[in-house]
Amino acid sequence: MGCSALKILLVGCEFVGTTTMSRKLTEWKESVMGEGFPLLHDHSKLPHTSGHPDDTSLEEQQQILGLTPKLKEMYHRYHIYYHVHHYRGADDLSVGFHIEEAIYARMYYNYGLAGTQYDRDVITQQIETRLKQISDDPIVIVLMTASPDVLASRMAQLKDHPEHTNSPVKEADFPTILEKFEEGVARSTIGPVIKVDTSTATPDETLAEIVEALQPHLTDHDRERIAAHGS
Repeated sequence: MGCSALKILLVGCEFVGTTTMSRKLTEWKESVMGEGFPLLHDHSKLPHTSGHPDDTSLEEQQQILGLTPKLKEMYHRYHIYYHVHHYRGADDLSVGFHIEEAIYARMYYNYGLAGTQYDRDVITQQIETRLKQISDDPIVIVLMTASPDVLASRMAQLKDHPEHTNSPVKEADFPTILEKFEEGVARSTIGPVIKVDTSTATPDETLAEIVEALQPHLTDHDRERIAAHGS
């Protein structure tokens, strides 16, 4: 089984700030433990998959979007199962992962639909079962949310940013997506849930709220590392 480590999954609709917060949490962990997360897994958004070995180019994104629903499903299912095994080891910080993928698959990419062979309700249960087989560590889910009007404003400002190119999300869908993230997190069984609203909070204020809420969920090993780094 995995070691006693700090494992966090950040989830939420695009434009709530999950990528920004993943970087903030990495900086926080380095400041209090003397080491950041060994890897940051922020690769779950089609077609903008980052890393392995680098970000997809605009041309590559178009190639991914041109895949059939069958091939998109295979691409992402294999990708997710690959990342499951990172939970065997040390600290982990992931963004979106299986919860986000299941939502966007059904809403925008026409796969994972209810009753189909790779129904994402079934797949997400299988993934979480495997996660609990791999590691005893709780995976703290941080559900980030914001009001639809704030998300719409951020979309207008960031729609041409490289991290949001070819995003399938539509402004009119924000209320539905927010609801689906609430439902997806409510169904999850991998660990405790922290919920933060980023509508008016700055990234630093959101980080402080998350860090405070994390305190009851830190492992003994986490606290030992914090004490050792502060001594």
